[in-house]
Amino acid sequence: MLLEQPDRQHWQAAAGYVELSMFLEADMELDKIDPFNRAAPEVLAIRLAIYRGLQKWELMREIAKRLADFQPNEIQWTISLAYASRRADSIQAAKELLLNAEPKFPTEAAIKYHLACYFCQTGAIKTAKNYLKKAFEINLNWRVAALEDADLQPIWDSI
Repeated sequence: MLLEQPDRQHWQAAAGYVELSMFLEADMELDKIDPFNRAAPEVLAIRLAIYRGLQKWELMREIAKRLADFQPNEIQWTISLAYASRRADSIQAAKELLLNAEPKFPTEAAIKYHLACYFCQTGAIKTAKNYLKKAFEINLNWRVAALEDADLQPIWDSI
């Protein structure tokens, strides 16, 4: 982390508030950071978590887009962008984001998993099963999540 005091202290406090699901308090802490440093990736990452917690999908999408543009090799930002886009826009928008990212991250199980969710929710059950199978081949730990994910309920019997 490149932040120096007192900005680092505000960032740490904000991160702590996020862990406690105290999102408004976290947001207030980030507002105490020098405006010049508020666009730092570590600050934006906390802001992203705040907006997710507050279910402010359009704001989350904006921050995720900035992070994905700034750090294109960090898959978490693309996944966050898809997550927010699903809620702010549509499943189709989220699906397109991940389909576009898939060639760049061919071994990323999270992309396969979320694509399985999106295809399942749009009725493309066979495609959903294929993506879920690929996710499990990369990382079997996704199976536990799949058995609890309501997005995949239509295919639970085949997991």
